[in-house]
Amino acid sequence: MSGPVISDSIWSASPILDAVENYRGSIVDLDAGRVISAEEFARAREAIMRTFRQQGLAAGDRVLVTIGNGPLFPAVLAALLTCEASPLLVHVMTPSAELARYSKRFGVKWLVGFGGDTQVASVLKSAAQLEPLAGWNLLWGAFPEPSVVPGPELKGVPLHPTSGSTGLPKIALRPGFAAMEEARHYAETMAICEDDCLFAIPPMSHAYGYGLTVMTPLLSGASVVTTANFSIKKLGEVLRDYPVTVLPMVPAHIDMLLFGGAIDFGRLRWLLTAGSMMPRRSAVQFRKKTGVTVCPLYGTTETGGISVATTADGEDVDGRVGPPMNGVKVCVRPPADAEAQGLESGVGKVHIQNSSMMAGYLDDQGAILHPWDADGWFETGDLGKIASDGVIHLRGRTGEMINVLGLKVVPCEVEETIAAMPGVREVKVYGSRLASQAEIVKAAIAVDPGVDELSIRAYCEEHLVYYKRPQAIALVDALPRSPAGKIVRDQLP
Repeated sequence: MSGPVISDSIWSASPILDAVENYRGSIVDLDAGRVISAEEFARAREAIMRTFRQQGLAAGDRVLVTIGNGPLFPAVLAALLTCEASPLLVHVMTPSAELARYSKRFGVKWLVGFGGDTQVASVLKSAAQLEPLAGWNLLWGAFPEPSVVPGPELKGVPLHPTSGSTGLPKIALRPGFAAMEEARHYAETMAICEDDCLFAIPPMSHAYGYGLTVMTPLLSGASVVTTANFSIKKLGEVLRDYPVTVLPMVPAHIDMLLFGGAIDFGRLRWLLTAGSMMPRRSAVQFRKKTGVTVCPLYGTTETGGISVATTADGEDVDGRVGPPMNGVKVCVRPPADAEAQGLESGVGKVHIQNSSMMAGYLDDQGAILHPWDADGWFETGDLGKIASDGVIHLRGRTGEMINVLGLKVVPCEVEETIAAMPGVREVKVYGSRLASQAEIVKAAIAVDPGVDELSIRAYCEEHLVYYKRPQAIALVDALPRSPAGKIVRDQLP
């Protein structure tokens, strides 16, 4: 069953499709060794759209998209939106069992992914290999017919899984208007135009990559260099061979670059990091080695881009994410008992108001949730303060969410998955830090005889995308609990 059709123009895909239609930049496909011109991009979209309709795609259908970085991603996205389908964007390495869970929870009918992925095909009712254009191979398949399609009928609304600080992941509804407003904020704040070239390193399916390396080029006309197989060696070749001016990365990449060979960053205007806080040590060492200033960027799936540090002075970089972007309002609300909580002066919960805000959450009960207050402020779940110069400084999260190289992990989702494994009695998942301060997923698990760490790791490989799998597993007789039955966090291994 489905609810009423949402027809308000705010939900329309037209802003994205108009930008796609007017796009005149180039998409460099490193994996195929070719440059896709605007004309070739248009022909590809048209061919993919016709193929999808021939396969039975209808307006309002929900489609899981598991495609890595490359021209196929925006081409498939545009084709689905033209058909008034709603693409649910997930990481290309999401395992089949997790894809099946998405299908059941959110009423997803179809899947489209890279051609030749036999593992993904195993959870589909039917599958076909499509070649809408020479060299453009796609896997197209149907899930078992969903018994329930939660929520109203959504036509042409991109669906983004998001990890809140508590509860299972929800779906953020980010229609065309919000997507193009985020792109406008990026373009105006960073002066991105048709003369720029971006290297798409973050996954295009992830909010960071989607907003900056898909939507912003479509709006601004900038060109994009893409690869589904990023490496530091490839980065050096790209910066040597292509006029890249905007380079989005994550802090872990900066650490990798510190120990690699010399790379020429001479043409860059922006070297960005996002997804987690940039350590001061790494930023200072990187600037000493290369002369390049790392500019931390802050955003969320729900709000889009929030701020970017136009200058990071190397002395005050921990948590510094710059002033709000053009068109974004930020306020910090310190709790009444801030001193009792040990918070420094001025630190509180970060709230956002902007035109690129999502239209709401779609939960698996069919409700569209609007998690902002009566004045339109959205609480991000981050703690921070605003300095006298207007710059935002982050001070951590209010919840338990784990940040793995910029990709967010909700502990209870991993717990629910591992708890379903035969022989697992109870499990607690939490974040832990390596000596490098990188955060990892850790799990304390009480098991029956015969269940060992290797079997748990094999189970997680089958049921969880790579970044959600525990890197550290501790087998225990029982989880430490208080007399009230609550798990005692500081007694976990």
